[in-house]
Amino acid sequence: MLGCTYILKIQLCYYSKKRCSLPFLSLFIFQPIGVNQLTFAQRSGALKCLIYMADSCMVESLFKKSVEQVKYFLKCLIFLAEFETLNIPYTYESFHESPKEGIIRGLWKNHSHEPKVVRLVTELSLEYKVYDPQLWSDLLHKLLDFNMIHYLRKVLIAITGVPSLWQIPCLNRAWRSVILAPFLVASCPPSHKQLEACCECFVLLLKCPNVADLDIIGIARQYAQLNLPAFALGCLLLIPQSKKREQQIQGFLSSCNLETVLQQVDEHMNTGEVAGFASQIRCLILNNIIKEKQYDRFFKTKYFPLLKLQVMNTERVKELVDYLANKNCLDDAVALIVEYQNQCGNHILADRSSRDILTMFLSGSE
Repeated sequence: MLGCTYILKIQLCYYSKKRCSLPFLSLFIFQPIGVNQLTFAQRSGALKCLIYMADSCMVESLFKKSVEQVKYFLKCLIFLAEFETLNIPYTYESFHESPKEGIIRGLWKNHSHEPKVVRLVTELSLEYKVYDPQLWSDLLHKLLDFNMIHYLRKVLIAITGVPSLWQIPCLNRAWRSVILAPFLVASCPPSHKQLEACCECFVLLLKCPNVADLDIIGIARQYAQLNLPAFALGCLLLIPQSKKREQQIQGFLSSCNLETVLQQVDEHMNTGEVAGFASQIRCLILNNIIKEKQYDRFFKTKYFPLLKLQVMNTERVKELVDYLANKNCLDDAVALIVEYQNQCGNHILADRSSRDILTMFLSGSE
């Protein structure tokens, strides 16, 4: 009954005027322990509402502290709410004054068999920067044992900036489990949700500090089986050994649909953390087209302008001009020559005929 009354009061606060509601909410947060038997969960809920409803100035005015300090106070209340469910009688003061590593080790010793405590210990260790390798090895093992894969993903990203944890024996297993998780349920063609998960998986792969120790080729095969060749090629680019990387890439390029790769780069890799990889993959595909002289496959497609730019950037213009001339596409060939010469600062006189421009360029007398 008390919980229902509390929620109703919070809802009334939300729909009433802010300046009247905020002091009311603050009473819930600061009432002494035992008064109305408010739990830390209810206090943290009230503070969440207050932070959501108020602007920074109002928060600082109420608490006489900075917004960051208030947010830290909220974190403490959330931790205390977790302790409350475990019947561990911390107050804010006793928690604030206690050595956090001692709290963490005590929790781990007595409650490591409980999934919610494994999560709590992980959150405390991250918040207070307790990075003991043995503790973290045990934490990762438990997160894997409890199959907390979604949460484990967040944890692995959080510790990428902690080099002292990169050598934990089970770290590679943890990364592998998280990266391969989407492929265990995906089918070809993947649903929109499965596709999103596979895209996120590639971002995760780029963040892995021990990527050289993973089975990159195996992960690339998983993408290929879902008809996601752009991501498969992206994986192969991460192979650390240059000779092996080159062999795998060449073998892949000879068997995949290059236009599909370019299309997927446009659709899934042009923004966010993989945008830098998009240009690498695009250049790789375009250079392969030029090398194999596969102009026929891309002439009159939306990717032909990209191909023209690439031949200009790689000084392979003459080959494409030859191709266009042999296709009797004189206007396209001359337009490419003029664009290239302008880029080089060699402006062609307007009174020259298309045939003269083509002949002079191919003979090298321009």
